[in-house]
Amino acid sequence: MIILHVADVHLDSKLNRHLDDRRAKERRDELLVTFREMVEYAGRQGAEAILIAGDLFDVAKISAMARNTVLGAILEHPGIMFYYLRGNHDADAFLQEVKERRGEIPENLRLFSEEWTSYEQTGADGSSVVITGAEMNSENRGKLAASLALDQKCVNLVMLHGQEVETAGKMDAEVIPLREYKNRGIDYLALGHVHAPKLERLDARGVYAYAGCLEGRGFDECGPRGFYLLTISEGKVDAKFVPFAKRLMRELPVDASDLTDSNDALLRIRKEARAQGISEKDLVKVLLTGEISMDATFDEGYLTKALEADFYFVKVANRTVPKVDYERFAVDASLKGEYVRRVKAAVQAGELSGDEAAEMIRLGIRLLAGEEKLS
Repeated sequence: MIILHVADVHLDSKLNRHLDDRRAKERRDELLVTFREMVEYAGRQGAEAILIAGDLFDVAKISAMARNTVLGAILEHPGIMFYYLRGNHDADAFLQEVKERRGEIPENLRLFSEEWTSYEQTGADGSSVVITGAEMNSENRGKLAASLALDQKCVNLVMLHGQEVETAGKMDAEVIPLREYKNRGIDYLALGHVHAPKLERLDARGVYAYAGCLEGRGFDECGPRGFYLLTISEGKVDAKFVPFAKRLMRELPVDASDLTDSNDALLRIRKEARAQGISEKDLVKVLLTGEISMDATFDEGYLTKALEADFYFVKVANRTVPKVDYERFAVDASLKGEYVRRVKAAVQAGELSGDEAAEMIRLGIRLLAGEEKLS
């Protein structure tokens, strides 16, 4: 039997933190298309179920386009059972609107509540699994683990949406104390809420996995994004991560220690991007790093503009620090020399740390050179 585990799709995300209105709309549409294509992929693979472990939507009031896309994907694949466990971003709007328009929930859509709900999924090959889930909130968070009762003879897939912690302690509503779910007969714990894919051993019997988000939406979601493909055979669950995102969020550190100007940096950035296989489809955050000469200057605005044609989206951040030769400015009669001497005196007096001094010198030298403006 084949089952997909997906989570944190966040349909209808605004996506306007980095993108202009046109591209934000384009990315929202791409999320919808990726969701549809994931369901179509499941159909081609012969999957008999899709586990949606929370945050299918990003906002309470969803668009008609998002509603119709999800509903259409479900109705067009009657051979796939959709198990939808709502997360902290999901609200009642989708289900309410589906009921209003159809009069009922589709037969191949299974839902969960605040208490444990179990479904038996029987495959075309005669094998079966039990899928159990509960939607966490502040009222049930402390008792869910203790109330979980599974038949140890079954293949048990358990669904939850929340942040893993080792022990309970002082818990938020979306906290999952993993220790309390060990040795409970779980073969695969399908989780949502963490946006990076992760597969780890839960106990001697089972594993737990975060599917991560289906598409990266910000630079805190860099790298491959997709879902897990579960193959269940002879009572065992084998999980394989399937990268599926149309575009990747990429962070590109570039060592500028030996560079002196923006054009040198531009060549280095392009070389590093090629070496790391960064595609023109990707969204890229370039981080200039290293200890640089005080005479070196990098214009982030120029670099960003020069790289616009290389990637779907790019931003450049300067994280370099100046290599300060205090002796060079010891007798320098210029305003720059006086500024550096004062910063050095502040460090010696314990008023500034070395990192603070380096940043002040970097900005101060650029201000004095007319490359920075006071805001």
